[in-house]
Formats: sequence, structure tokens, C-alpha cells
Amino acid sequence: MKKYLNYPLLNLEHLFNLIEMDIFYSSSAEVTEIKSDFTRLVCDVLIDKTPCPFSHDQSGHLQADSSFKHYLSFISLLIKEFRHTLVAHADTVISFNYDLVLEGAASIYNWKRSETQRPQPRMGSIKFNTMFGKTNIVVDPVSTYFTKNRPNSFFPAINLFSEEDSSVKLIKLHGSINWKTADDDKTFVVPPTWNKSDQRITRLWDKAYQELRTARRIIVIGYSFPETDIYVKSLLALALNENKILQNIYFINPDKDVAKRTCLSLLDKYFEKYCAYKEWKFSEFIAGTEGKQFIKEALNREVTA
Repeated sequence: MKKYLNYPLLNLEHLFNLIEMDIFYSSSAEVTEIKSDFTRLVCDVLIDKTPCPFSHDQSGHLQADSSFKHYLSFISLLIKEFRHTLVAHADTVISFNYDLVLEGAASIYNWKRSETQRPQPRMGSIKFNTMFGKTNIVVDPVSTYFTKNRPNSFFPAINLFSEEDSSVKLIKLHGSINWKTADDDKTFVVPPTWNKSDQRITRLWDKAYQELRTARRIIVIGYSFPETDIYVKSLLALALNENKILQNIYFINPDKDVAKRTCLSLLDKYFEKYCAYKEWKFSEFIAGTEGKQFIKEALNREVTA
């Protein structure tokens, strides 16, 4: 195709979109298999490139991987401790990533919490609600993925998932590398394309819509709204149009011009008065002096990890 058309085949989103379009028009079993193989490749790369949250030092003591430190700090913003018991804030995290970085950070947080000696016993641990009652997708333990092809690696037996009200709501709209379909045990991820008609994911999109529609404050961190993902753009535009209580939309992105241009292409000028742009990388938002000040003053939170 590259020989005859000027199409950006090195762009992952465009390539997935092309495959989806081919399947839609041709119903080709061969192309469907190509999509399946390509999806597995993407998942394998993510598994390989995401470090295991835990390792042993030279003395054999368990230690946490420092590359998760900023995500560990982010996790701490989602919870608070009340009378020595961990309580989740009424927040919702909407993620478009397939990886297990947040889950890895939560594992470290729970492990450190259990290892810390305190006069009073500390109750509870961070858990995520990712399914919201869905039964057609099975969530595998993350330990399977962090220890894959890593001899002598270790991952504590920590349960990270629960549908209890005390759990942090984590909506992964594009699926996750540790999700499997209940009927055929295949990895369930949804490429960022125009085609999201799979009924197995619609409940999560409905949940995301409801959360955005009733949000008082929205923080968009780093997301650039791919041109191919019209569902995401439509979701945000429709939900905000129905939102009657919105107070703030914060865009955390090192490229303010891109964030602002994207925002204004999605939203009516009416919403511009609610928007604020912070030219920070994720690490600057979480660990920088200005970022921490913003978190304290605008969000009334404090990084504790």
C-alpha cells in the first residue's frame, strides 16, 4: 500500500484504523488474524517494556522499582487515610492505555503500607473497580504479566481489583493487557480507531459518559485526542454538553498550544471560561514545586508518597 498511497503506516493509530476499515469492508479472515497478531505484538511489547514493580537487592531484600515513583505519587492523590483506614476519594480515573503502570504503582503502595510499622494497625489497601458489573470480561492478576519471561522475578500476592464502593474507579476505555474475553480467553484491547461497536465494552463507555456528565472538575493529563479516535472526542463533547455543574477543566500538557487547539476543536466557546492550561510534563505536575502548589491550592490534595 505504501507504494501507491501516501498513508502514515508508521503511525500505530492510523495502522489500526486501516486494518479496521479493511475488516469492515472485506470481512477477510486473513486481515482479522493480522489484527489479532498485531494486537498481541503490541501487548507483548508493553509487557516487556514495563518493569516489574519489585526486585531484590544484593542482600535479598525486596525493594520497589524507582521508575514507578511519580505514578506512586499520583495514586496517593486518589486516597486518604481516615482513622487508620484507607478511604478512596470520589474520583474517577479514565485511562486510554492498555498497560499496567497504575496497577503496578498501586501494588507498591499497598506493599509499602503493609510493611510500615505503626503503633495503630493500618486497615485497607488500594483496589480498583474496573469492570462495574461486567461479566463477559475476565481480569487476570497483574502478577502474571509483570513476571512473564523474567526469571527470578517476584510479585507479592496482592489483590488489586474489587467492585466495592471503597475502590478507586478506573475506567480503561481501550481495554487492558490483563483482560481476557470470557468466551474465548483472548486478550481484550480496543485499538484507538473509529470502530468501537463491540458490545463487551459499551458499558464502560456508558459509565465514562455518566462520570464526565456529573463531574465538577476534570483534569486531562497528557492526552492528545488522536484524530482516529472520534469516539473519545464525541464522548467528551456530548458529556460536557450535558454537564450542569462543571467548575473547572485543567489540561496538563507540556505543549499548551496543542492542548488548547484540541480543546477548542472539541468544545463550544462557552466552555473556554472553565479551561486552564498547565505547561507541565506529568512528572512536573506530580513532583515539581509549581505542580505540588497547584495540587494543594486548586485540588485541595497533597502528594503523600
